[in-house]
Amino acid sequence: MRNSIFAAIKFCSVLAVSSVGATSVLPVQEANAACSGVHRTVTLNTAGGKRYGKSHGGAQDFLKHKEVVLTFDDGPVPNITPKVLHELDKHCAKATFFMVATMAKNNPSLARKVANKGHTVGIHSYSHKNLGQVSGAKAISDVNRSITAIEKAVGRDVAPFFRFPYLSENRSVNQHLKGLGYGVFAIDVDSLDYKFSNPTSMVNRVMSELNRKGKGIILMHDIQKVTANGLGQLLTRLNKEGYKIVHIRGRGGKDPSAPVLVSSASETKKTPKPIVVASLETKQKPETTWTLRKSVDVPAKKTKKTKKRSVKKALTNRKSPIRAKVKKRIIVASAKPAKRVKKQKVAKLTAQDVFKRNKAKALKQFAKNKQAFRAAIKKRIIN
Repeated sequence: MRNSIFAAIKFCSVLAVSSVGATSVLPVQEANAACSGVHRTVTLNTAGGKRYGKSHGGAQDFLKHKEVVLTFDDGPVPNITPKVLHELDKHCAKATFFMVATMAKNNPSLARKVANKGHTVGIHSYSHKNLGQVSGAKAISDVNRSITAIEKAVGRDVAPFFRFPYLSENRSVNQHLKGLGYGVFAIDVDSLDYKFSNPTSMVNRVMSELNRKGKGIILMHDIQKVTANGLGQLLTRLNKEGYKIVHIRGRGGKDPSAPVLVSSASETKKTPKPIVVASLETKQKPETTWTLRKSVDVPAKKTKKTKKRSVKKALTNRKSPIRAKVKKRIIVASAKPAKRVKKQKVAKLTAQDVFKRNKAKALKQFAKNKQAFRAAIKKRIIN
């Protein structure tokens, strides 16, 4: 009797496991008991520049209670991003990586590894500049360069997801992204992983914010060691406390029937890239037509060296008119010799010289006065 009860319980448990595997939206590795897995995958139609994340007024609320989206910014970087990928694989979880173009260019194999593992790749600017403090034209150029560089590094089209560095937005960029069909992502829960050195403190921060809000898009950085070291602990806590991971991917373009742009190994067909259009604020140059014409040899500009060489060559040539002019100038100059002006030597008088000069003047005047006095007396006596 006892054995039959145990057998019935075992049969029911097997039946339950098989039914869960059949109805799951995405295949989950049920064999691994430690896996939290992906609860469901949501394909977001980002046409019209839709906004996600409550921190910056995102109106698109696609998450149910106790559902979370894992996002990582600023990577990829060696030694940290691989650890993050390892922990995600260990728990059968999928995330979205908002890559910086310079990081992806410097680590293309790592960027491709992120995509090949089925994670979604988004855009996080070219070099992590604060686009809110940049002019519209420069910010739009930054976005276009980012898309091109990241797609080249990854080797395929990426999801039409964009997140501003520092969450600092630019109106011109928002309009440009709207034209491209890109969605703008903010956050619901900030891990503040760059402020922590202890992984447990970072995990406690995320869980307290989630318990307060009930669900949300979590921001982390795959350039922080504390994130790589604490991600396994966070995924375990999420699973233990009943939170479910949602994997997002994007549908680009204005047409709802546009192909899904997701970086995954399962999709081998190359999806068309979104057309990069110029912003309304940027002045478009008129198209120019080109016509072929005969090439004309343009003489090179004479430098100082070439001028010196030409003058020297002209002077050595006896028949050169330049030499005749120079010779004439020399003859005229020699016929009228310049008058030499003698330089007058100005003697510097010392104080003693001045005293002697004044003394001589005084004695001379005294002698004149003495003679005049004697002459006046003599004249009186005679008269």
